[in-house]
Amino acid sequence: MRYASIPPGYLTTELAAQACGVQPATIRDWVRRGILTRAAGSTRHPLYAVDDVTAAKTAPKPNSSRARRAEVNSA
Repeated sequence: MRYASIPPGYLTTELAAQACGVQPATIRDWVRRGILTRAAGSTRHPLYAVDDVTAAKTAPKPNSSRARRAEVNSA
């Protein structure tokens, strides 16, 4: 389902990615990691609050599991 019009104050995954200068997969990763939460929409077509996207863009990002494994192995 594509939105005919997006409610004011919300962004699709694609628009959130454009606003942050990242790929849509990064937005989905932020959701999976708890950095960003869905505010509306469906599971397949989520919408994100503009304020939440802005906060997620500047939020500190935890290290990836790959980086953590490298740290553990080098110690």
